[in-house]
Amino acid sequence: MSAYLAYPILNEIICAVVAFIGMITDTWRGKIYNWLTFPAIILGWCLCFYFNGWSGLGYSVGATLIGIAIYLPLAIIGAYGMGDVKLMGAVGSICGTVFVLNVFLYTSVLGFFHAIIVHFMNYGSSALMQIYASIKSGSFKNNTIQKENTNEKTKNKIKYNLGLDIFIGVLIACYHCFTW
Repeated sequence: MSAYLAYPILNEIICAVVAFIGMITDTWRGKIYNWLTFPAIILGWCLCFYFNGWSGLGYSVGATLIGIAIYLPLAIIGAYGMGDVKLMGAVGSICGTVFVLNVFLYTSVLGFFHAIIVHFMNYGSSALMQIYASIKSGSFKNNTIQKENTNEKTKNKIKYNLGLDIFIGVLIACYHCFTW
């Protein structure tokens, strides 16, 4: 953990609670709300400032920007929602750079398999051919996860929401963090 986190266990508990609430709202409503992410970001800044002064605040702001920068390109192309981006910013704000990079690593691996499983559950045996055709033709750029989740034709299908993967990634990172 970082030198700027005076009580890493406290930070990890707060981060896990925030990620859990994000997972619940993402699963239930398909959104991670600003009323969760913005106060969590500010709380992370305040904690780091309180325990470590201006350098702690600077560290926390930097970690927030890294958390946001990780998923922002994917949100811009529509692969994920902005709530996922802001939740990763909150994770960075609360627990720091190393932690948010670990959460990103775990979330990416989990998210890949989660997306494949959801696709198979929705489309059965034709899922592999659909994935292959989508990649080969480039149509995956237009038919993104966000569009599929809100499409009326897929209303009765299982939705893919990254909030679950972020929450599990946070839990795994609480127990094991790679250091770079």
